[in-house]
Amino acid sequence: MIAALLCAATLYTDFAYRRVPNLLLAIAVLALGLALIAGQAAEPSLAARLVGAGLGLAVTLPVYALGRMAAGDVKFLTVAGLFTGPQGLVVAWVVGSLLGLVHALLALALARRTPAADHALPSQDQPLPTARFSLARGIPYAAYLAVGVLAWLAAGR
Repeated sequence: MIAALLCAATLYTDFAYRRVPNLLLAIAVLALGLALIAGQAAEPSLAARLVGAGLGLAVTLPVYALGRMAAGDVKFLTVAGLFTGPQGLVVAWVVGSLLGLVHALLALALARRTPAADHALPSQDQPLPTARFSLARGIPYAAYLAVGVLAWLAAGR
């Protein structure tokens, strides 16, 4: 349940504002910690959760260092690894990457069909209904990763 709420909130904030708030991630980690202490989150094991978080960080940190990914994406996949372990993280990564690719291809196709004046960058605080769909604004990769986590959860782990 905690992972699903994290994903829902990430979907909203990343699509609407291209942000993944640190407070959201911190609350999710705290809630998971409390669930683990209470014995309400037995699967995957703590070791698998830590491997998942480490894998999420190891895969995304170099891409962030190259300037091709935002910090929120790195933090989201790291926290997602705490919830899914490595198996679920791979599903989230594949689904998120495929959705991100579709987003990028659609944005490129739209960019070729519209005049240059239509590609002005919206404000970072501009909500989704008025925001333009463009690569200049960035791809909401954490949101697409969240869809991957939700797909993994829906499959029953």
